[in-house]
Amino acid sequence: MKEILTGLLITAAVSLQAQKPNPPVTKYHTPAETSAWVKDYAAAHPGTVKVHKLAATYGGQAFEVVEIGSETQAQKKTAPAVLVAANLEGTTPLGTEAALRLIEEIGKDPERYKNLTWYVLPLGNPDGAARLHEKPLRIDGRNLRPWNDDADELTDEDGPDDLNGDGLITQMRYKDPDGTMIPDEKDPRLMKRADPTKGEKGIYKVLTEGIDNDKDGQYNEDGPGGTNIGITFPHLYGYNQPGTGAWSGSESETYSLMQFVAAHPEIAMTMTYGSTNFCLVPMKGGRKSTANLSAIKIPQRYVRMLNADPVKTYTLDEVKEMMKAIVPPGTIVDDAMVAGMLDMGAVVNPIEADLKVFTALSEKYKEFLKGKGFTAKRLDPARDKDGSFELWSYYHLGLPTFSQDFWGLPEPPKTDTAAKSTPRTEPQAKPAEPVKDPVMTAFMAYNDKQLNGKGFVPWTEVPHPEYGKVEVGGVVPYADLLPKAEIIDSLLGIQVPWIFELVKEIPQLDIEETRVEPQGTGIYRVSAWIRNTRRLPFPLAMGTRNKVPPPAIVTVTGKGIHFESGRERTSLEGLGGFEQRKLTWMIRTENPSEVTIRVNPVNARGSEKTINLGGK
Repeated sequence: MKEILTGLLITAAVSLQAQKPNPPVTKYHTPAETSAWVKDYAAAHPGTVKVHKLAATYGGQAFEVVEIGSETQAQKKTAPAVLVAANLEGTTPLGTEAALRLIEEIGKDPERYKNLTWYVLPLGNPDGAARLHEKPLRIDGRNLRPWNDDADELTDEDGPDDLNGDGLITQMRYKDPDGTMIPDEKDPRLMKRADPTKGEKGIYKVLTEGIDNDKDGQYNEDGPGGTNIGITFPHLYGYNQPGTGAWSGSESETYSLMQFVAAHPEIAMTMTYGSTNFCLVPMKGGRKSTANLSAIKIPQRYVRMLNADPVKTYTLDEVKEMMKAIVPPGTIVDDAMVAGMLDMGAVVNPIEADLKVFTALSEKYKEFLKGKGFTAKRLDPARDKDGSFELWSYYHLGLPTFSQDFWGLPEPPKTDTAAKSTPRTEPQAKPAEPVKDPVMTAFMAYNDKQLNGKGFVPWTEVPHPEYGKVEVGGVVPYADLLPKAEIIDSLLGIQVPWIFELVKEIPQLDIEETRVEPQGTGIYRVSAWIRNTRRLPFPLAMGTRNKVPPPAIVTVTGKGIHFESGRERTSLEGLGGFEQRKLTWMIRTENPSEVTIRVNPVNARGSEKTINLGGK
């Protein structure tokens, strides 16, 4: 746990713009209501708002992206774009409410979409999200694709059951000689794994609430639903893992979104409204890679080509120098070329140069929140999941990738020691151990103080067809994931506008200065200084590694001009944040001529300047 910021304790109304205020969030929108909302909004804003239906889910729900901008009718966009994807995991309805709030906030101010296109996916997992509005209430973000989880003759036949009739799916515990769990002595409501090294012996087995519907000796192993859209994207996709589907992109929701991104190269930034918060805590490294870039062994098939020692290991820089000796002059030898040639596997951790940029923006975000009065402490947000949209956006697309979760459990006071365990059998007791599950500890403190205990179902004995008697209880579904209703508007009203600060950092490639130097006989040396006037580089280091997006093209055009050196079209491979580069051409013209220099990036802001050449 660390000191980071949240709006949990803010209950004051948000001071928004002078326009008509947003209606308060009194309940979470169903998928059908979300679809109707975006259609109504588009109908009320013709010309600037357009709804793209990308797919239909197995449950028959619409999978839609809302486009907002001044180029909604254009086949080819000239402005950069931002893609916002909400609730891809199906269990983060606050993200959907944030996306709808964002659409309204964009529409209030034409300056926000004058030179920027917005693509907003308000509900990335409609089937999973629908379960929030069903009884019994349970947390399950999978779509409705039929899926035979236990590989028997039946499909979706053994899901959880509401044994105590309270409309909730929680947990059940029952005594068993082979049990591994015991109540925590500091808070008997919580269960912990028994530690034999401390003389502890398990008493209970703990399962999701339910019965053995198909009589195969397993419980709740094959409930309705198949794939969680939020973990089906290509990067670090988990083959044969629960909820990941048949293959990456197997679902119409995932595949259509990837198609949409491929069809819109103008996308310059992504934001995910879900369970992670890269704005608060930038994406972390620490994943283990199969490649050791400091000790690369050259494959036998390349040993002779690179004049390498088959036994020795090399650093990445050493391998690049070896490759430079064998490639044609002018070929750029970079990390991507080496990794691809030597089959070194996927990059699994963010590049340091990108982390520096993300960290700087994170600090700005914290200052932004402080300015809004967010001063409470909270637990760290969830870490990004393998196969997530966020990882795909950064590691494959090479895009600046951000996310927000809008709420997290408050950090419990230091005096709260619930769920700490004390050794039972040692002659002289040692100090209590650190909490093994800080999330549950924080939740129980929050439940007792903020929810008046209503977020936890007390363990209660009920009859069970297989075990005779079990006790049902545990955390109420979503009680630890969603804030209290009365603070939702404050949370969204203050945090959603942060994206308007972020988009100001989309690269702007400005021609800051030009110079014309006559060389005689109608020849001119033309120089242009092009500067990225924003913090975000064009592209990120990951984009450079992946060779995406394509480089900006600098064009020089004019009537009757001829190039003695330089070209009409020049690739501008990349500019770091606030970085500058000089380009020079030698141009011949017989007569006075206007020459226009244009910087044309695919997914950044460009510029142009016109200069005069005098002729002979």
